[in-house]
Amino acid sequence: MNRLHASANNGYGANKKHDGDIYHHHHEKSDLESKYIWGMTDLVDDEKPDPSFGHRFEPRRRAIHNRNRLIRLAVFLLTLVALIVLFFFPSTRHLPSISSSPPAPVFDSEIETLRYYDLEDVQGTSVGWEREERVLLCTPLRDAAPHLPMFFAHLRNFTYPHHLIDLAFLVSDSKDETEHMLTEMLEALQADPDPSQPYGEISVIHKDFGQAVGQDFESRHGFAAQASRRKLMARARNWLLSAALRPYHSWVYWRDADVETCPFTIIEDLMRHDRDIIVPSESIIPCSHHLQTDS
Repeated sequence: MNRLHASANNGYGANKKHDGDIYHHHHEKSDLESKYIWGMTDLVDDEKPDPSFGHRFEPRRRAIHNRNRLIRLAVFLLTLVALIVLFFFPSTRHLPSISSSPPAPVFDSEIETLRYYDLEDVQGTSVGWEREERVLLCTPLRDAAPHLPMFFAHLRNFTYPHHLIDLAFLVSDSKDETEHMLTEMLEALQADPDPSQPYGEISVIHKDFGQAVGQDFESRHGFAAQASRRKLMARARNWLLSAALRPYHSWVYWRDADVETCPFTIIEDLMRHDRDIIVPSESIIPCSHHLQTDS
């Protein structure tokens, strides 16, 4: 039975071959339609370019190559924009990073995480200057600017080795230039060209305790103000001692800034008594200082 194709009346089958025609494999007029009709496909001919089309067939690898080029171009543009922003806006270099987890702790190899102290080596003795025992000198200050020049004059004249004395100051409830003057005088003392003048470690601590009693003689020594005044003084002294005391201190020497006369050998003199706590009587010595051991 013959297969019916499009008739010549509609102009479509005018050049079409019929079932009875003989197929010539090497005919120059063969095309894809005749190959489809006869069921004979010529892959070599199918792959030949058709002059009627304006472009050639591009395999899939060409599309993948173009996509990779677009990705590389996008990365290049983003990098260029980031460099431009960092160059013209330097502040963006320090933007805080956002992280859902807490930052990991940073361990510095120079920070000691374990310390061992043998307190048998820091016992106070009567010859502390020979055993190089360290002394912590504690001085609370409140509106003490007028007394600082005299106080530092005494510091320069101490005969106990200065490098074995650590200074600790507590500035509290002051309204004058105590803290500013103290800083300047300490810097000058530590920069003294005389190698025997600079002291050991120095701590300047600022903490207010709400002391409202005036610094004049009547306010300080009036009976009505003694209870509250001495309570706050005790809190300040205890806080200063706990903040500045170290395990390597053998002695603690309390010294008020307004002490006018005192022997230069006061630290050695108190050590020679070989007692844990020594407090001079104010009725005999008009000054407020005492030495105690850290034992």
